[in-house]
Amino acid sequence: MNSTVKAWTIVAAATITFGALVLSWGSISHQATADEPDANIGAGIALLFGPYIVGIGLLAGAVAAVTALSQRRTRR
Repeated sequence: MNSTVKAWTIVAAATITFGALVLSWGSISHQATADEPDANIGAGIALLFGPYIVGIGLLAGAVAAVTALSQRRTRR
């Protein structure tokens, strides 16, 4: 595996993990303050941006996969 593919894989794994942590924090915070609708704005922001962070990680994983496949074709 090339260093470029390794770097994209690490970026993808770290970004997906961070996005999942943001989503879980937002969910726990939102459930903790469910009786007060606008009490925790941070939970709403985490629930809003968490899926986008995970999506960016999935795009980085797709870039790693395409890079790995394109390098295999050029080596043949």
